[in-house]
Amino acid sequence: MRQKTCPVFNKSLRFSKTFYGLLAIVAFFLKDSPYGIYLIGAISVLMIIEMFSIKFSIPYQIHKKFLAKTEEEPIQKEQGELSFVCGMAGIPLFASFLLLYSGKFISLAWVIVLALSGLLLLSGIVGLCVATLTYVLFKKTFRVK
Repeated sequence: MRQKTCPVFNKSLRFSKTFYGLLAIVAFFLKDSPYGIYLIGAISVLMIIEMFSIKFSIPYQIHKKFLAKTEEEPIQKEQGELSFVCGMAGIPLFASFLLLYSGKFISLAWVIVLALSGLLLLSGIVGLCVATLTYVLFKKTFRVK
C-alpha cells in the first residue's frame, strides 16, 4: 500500500507551528478574561481542520504566499504524518478548551495548553517535532507501510 504524499514548504510549516504556539502563549496570558478561552478554542478548531489537508492551514498559506522570501523547494511529506501532527496538538487543545469553558479542572487545562505551546514552539523554532517522532515510532512499531 502506497502512502499519499504532498509537497510541503518546510519554512512555512515551521512558521505555522510557531504561530500556533505563540497564540497559545498569548491565550495563557489572557486566561483571566474569556478571550483566552476563546482563543484556545479557535486555535484548536483551526488545527483540527488542518488535519484534513495542509491547504486549510491559514498561517501556512499566508507564509507561503506572502512572507516566504526565498524560493524553497518543497519536500514530500506523508499526508498521514501531517494529519497526525495536527491531531496530536489540536485534539488536546480542544479538550482543554472544553475543560476551560465548563469551568472544571482549569489548572490542568492551562498546564496542557502551556505544554502544547512549548512543544509547538520547539517544533517551529528548533525543528524538533515530538509528534512526528511519535508517528515514526508508531509506524515502525506496528509495521504500517
